[in-house]
Amino acid sequence: MLKNYFITAINNLIKNKLYSAINIIGLAIGLASCIIIGLYVRDQTSYDKQWKDSDRIYRVNFSVQPPGEEPIKSSTTPFPAMQVLKDYFKDNFEQATRTYAGNGEYTIVIGTDRFQSRLTKVDPSFIDIFQLKVLAGSLKDTLTNNTNIALSEETARRHFGSQDPIGKVITIGTGNYKTDFKVTAVYRIPGNTILDDIPIIALLDDKLIPQSLKQWFYSEYRTYIKLKAGVDIETMKPLLPVLIDRNIDISKFYSDPSVKASDFISMDFQRLDTAHLDSAWDDSRAGGNKTVVMSFAAISLLVLLIGCINFTILTTAKASQRAREVAMRKVVGAKRKQLIVQFLGESTFIVLLAMILSMGLVELMLPIFESIVGKILSFNYFSLNAILPLLVMLIIVGISGGLYPAFILSGYRPGDTLKANQSKKTSGSMSLRYVLVIFQFCISIILIIATGVIFIQMRYSLIRNPGYNKDNLLIINQMNRNEFKGKIEPLKNELLNLSNVSDVCFSGLQPSQRSQFNIGFTRLGHPGTTYGIPMSTVGYDYFSTYQIPIVSGRNYSVERDLPDQGFNVMTGTINDNEDKELVARNIILNESAVRELGFNNKEDAIGKIINSTTYSNTNYTIIGVVADNHIFSINAPPGPTAYLLEPNNIRTVTVRFKGSRHKILEQVKSVWNKVIGDEEISTVFVDQLLAGEFQQEQTEVDILISFSLLAIVIACMGLYGSASFTVDRRTKEIGLRKVMGAKVKNIVRLLLWQFSKPVLIANVIAWPVAILIMQNWLERFTYRFNSFLMIPICLAAGLIVLVIAWFTVSGNTTRVAKSKPIKALRYE
Repeated sequence: MLKNYFITAINNLIKNKLYSAINIIGLAIGLASCIIIGLYVRDQTSYDKQWKDSDRIYRVNFSVQPPGEEPIKSSTTPFPAMQVLKDYFKDNFEQATRTYAGNGEYTIVIGTDRFQSRLTKVDPSFIDIFQLKVLAGSLKDTLTNNTNIALSEETARRHFGSQDPIGKVITIGTGNYKTDFKVTAVYRIPGNTILDDIPIIALLDDKLIPQSLKQWFYSEYRTYIKLKAGVDIETMKPLLPVLIDRNIDISKFYSDPSVKASDFISMDFQRLDTAHLDSAWDDSRAGGNKTVVMSFAAISLLVLLIGCINFTILTTAKASQRAREVAMRKVVGAKRKQLIVQFLGESTFIVLLAMILSMGLVELMLPIFESIVGKILSFNYFSLNAILPLLVMLIIVGISGGLYPAFILSGYRPGDTLKANQSKKTSGSMSLRYVLVIFQFCISIILIIATGVIFIQMRYSLIRNPGYNKDNLLIINQMNRNEFKGKIEPLKNELLNLSNVSDVCFSGLQPSQRSQFNIGFTRLGHPGTTYGIPMSTVGYDYFSTYQIPIVSGRNYSVERDLPDQGFNVMTGTINDNEDKELVARNIILNESAVRELGFNNKEDAIGKIINSTTYSNTNYTIIGVVADNHIFSINAPPGPTAYLLEPNNIRTVTVRFKGSRHKILEQVKSVWNKVIGDEEISTVFVDQLLAGEFQQEQTEVDILISFSLLAIVIACMGLYGSASFTVDRRTKEIGLRKVMGAKVKNIVRLLLWQFSKPVLIANVIAWPVAILIMQNWLERFTYRFNSFLMIPICLAAGLIVLVIAWFTVSGNTTRVAKSKPIKALRYE
């Protein structure tokens, strides 16, 4: 019996080649899409689940909210935070540890290799929480001596090749400050983790940390805790404000005794295995986004659903032509249960063929998808985690496609079917197919609208006026290394000698980089009120290079303004002037800072004196006010900023140029080699930094475009199959219409209108749904394009789908409409 069912299934596939191909290919594309997105979702949701008792490991986050501003959230904490937490919650913690990656890269010398790399220092307890896989040596021994060091497997392989790195000496440092370390371990980080940026590990030795880096205002350490079994983290969170008030002294910043540290400083515990998809706290790495990941999962399921709908539409359509076969089987003794098994088996067999084809499509599509998301994904076809979902999909899709013929056709009475002399059809199956076609195109239209909205919003974000001239700016960063001391000014002079360079300036921050340091100010004559304002260190030519308008007062001048020495960008520390004589300096603020300080207008602020509560005994005279701008984030509203003149403490050199990018890069590298030597140069164009702010959105666009195209292709394949079936069923009708005088164009128009109706209905349903979804998506942007533009986007999406549908069915309908009436009347 099973052999007979199998032969019948093969014969039906061969007899209906077109429908079989559409069914199998459409399903295969849907299954392949679902598998690929499933791999991505699995990858994104697997971060930091590999550690022992991962559900008890938490990261401590730190937040500062200056008055009247958005909170500055960070996944780093001040140095004292760990010990304070351990003491306060001593009965709740099993273990705690810190990591410190500094504020830049170090020069690493391994043999003849010289390169820049981050160096992560960790507490000895680090390996008690995070079980790194040790490939050689001992991590425990490494973290007992501050002259030992551990290398990641990749770093060791790149620089030592096949040699054993254990016992080898490497040199790390900047300028004249170099230290030799002995390699005592090689490790590998198992699985996905937010700790993946640790190519080199050394001991975090408390004794070697300067006192200035142990203050509460310096937040550069990542703190992790592991709770004891049974401890509820939610019972600890309400106690954090009390801990903050007890340990953080803010009297230096706020003289009002009623102001507490917890009023603007907060800490929070975040379970580590959720940190990757909740990256609002992460200021140093591009984390994932839970909403986006789930959206991609939903999109892949929708594409699979469209394939399943195609399968169901064509299966039900062709099944109605098998009514006489069912009747004959019943006449010769077949039972309904046997017919149900036959149809479900045939349906599942088709899905199995589609699934086999989908494996090949996965291999073809996966490299393209990996290039879009920037991840290496792998699919093990023989693992239980892969087989079980595929088996579930096989059963669900196979059964859903065979339900109609299995339970409806098997119930037909043989006598009624055989005496009819025609294929059995019901209004119910036609209505079902009609509804499914509408649903298919609803999904396709929504995906197209979503793609259009995201694309236009990104274009709008990138072409908005950021308050400075972002074009033709080249950044040379990582300039705060000691080996560059004394060479930066000659570098600037040589760059200005280039014919296509108009301006060069120094600064502590590059565009799209938010300040992490606030300065406390009080206004002369207004005691008792301290204003915390983010600081940006700049050189003399900063505003002219970036072409930021000065709306009141004047710019910094070499002849009139002395540089400030309050902030040391090399170490990230503040040079305190306490117990020294009063220092007078000039300062430039932006418009938001002027309003924050309570001045009536920008002109009123010029010449006024403000006192720094952060840089002791330092008064600043406001000499200029610049226009608010989005230099620190194009997607965030401009906040108060104080621009301090510190040309000797810099991280960034900015070059304004004319002409081609390729040429300026060559010239800058030539000047670099001449002035700096063989040190590695790090460059980036400002518009690349701005585009980087929307990297996640760009990935969304790329994926949406890809899956929208797939959805449309599958839907149109189904529409083509459905149209072919309908036209075949109406062949005699078309012949009669031609005999009665109907022209080809009239018949084509009639058929096109029939297939246009479900697309038009789908538009009416899809537009409000898409607008609602995309309005919610646009909430992530501070600055959005006019929502009324969604109307033409919807119209364009509807027209695109309608035109595609016309092209899909027009060829087949035209062919039948042009056929001779005599052939049509002889049909069947």
